[in-house]
Amino acid sequence: MLDQLLNGVLPVFGIGAVGYFLGLRGTFDFNLAMALNKFVMFVAMPALGFQLLANAPLGEFNLAMLGGYFVTELLMYATGFLIARHIFKSDVMEAALLGLAIALTNHILFVLPISITLFGEAAVTSIVAIISMDGMLLFSGALILMDVLATKDASHGHTFTKIARNPPLVAMTLGLAIGLLGLTVPTGIDVFMRFLGGTASPVLLFALGIILSQKASVSRPMLPVVITGVKLVVHPALAWAIFAGALNLAPEIRNPAMMVAAAPCGVMAFMLALNYGVRVDAIARAILYSSIGSLVTVTLAATLQ
Repeated sequence: MLDQLLNGVLPVFGIGAVGYFLGLRGTFDFNLAMALNKFVMFVAMPALGFQLLANAPLGEFNLAMLGGYFVTELLMYATGFLIARHIFKSDVMEAALLGLAIALTNHILFVLPISITLFGEAAVTSIVAIISMDGMLLFSGALILMDVLATKDASHGHTFTKIARNPPLVAMTLGLAIGLLGLTVPTGIDVFMRFLGGTASPVLLFALGIILSQKASVSRPMLPVVITGVKLVVHPALAWAIFAGALNLAPEIRNPAMMVAAAPCGVMAFMLALNYGVRVDAIARAILYSSIGSLVTVTLAATLQ
């Protein structure tokens, strides 16, 4: 557990902590955090999505595990949305992103590096499969939903055009097409996309630290607490029931997927909230609280037999 803390979690927290410290000092403010978020949304995230899907080993994915995990994501998305919308009276767009924060975990940022450290590159196919599926289905679906909600008074043609020109969606579609066709990305382009996409998570975490440093009244203090509880307790329990019970998956397939289910709320919900002008207080704190709690839940998932 100490090794995971020192080599897996604290370095990631450190990026957000630097943003928080510089935000407190006034070196960076909310407007600069917004600029960083735009860089991630329009530059780094498209590169990451393209590189991930173009190089994903699609033929090695366990479809039963992916289907079971996607069921947990849909249920968690609905749970988060209903809690935020009907219990805490959030507006539709915030409730949708709080549901996304539960369903779309921080697997790229937290779980994948920790799994590689613990089990090696050959043992993380389940995690790469979930990341790829989330990019193709969950994140793409969330982008489309947010575009529809943001342009609900516009014509259908305008909404469709905005969706079709969304940079992450375009990049992931191209990457998926290359992966399905079995084409090889030229080395220079792959290196470019890998370097650029690698900036997405650190820059987004830095921006999150800046946002958390800003003085603001915290309304609905229990909302991020409840979202965190659902993410770190209900989601892993549901995943275990499906993986170990209904599907009876082998530990080498089941346990990495369990680590993903036990991971903290995803920072992509925070990125989308900033990009679409949705309030971020509850989302940012749910990410913070669940990141702290995931030290225990991810470690427990990694030690399952």
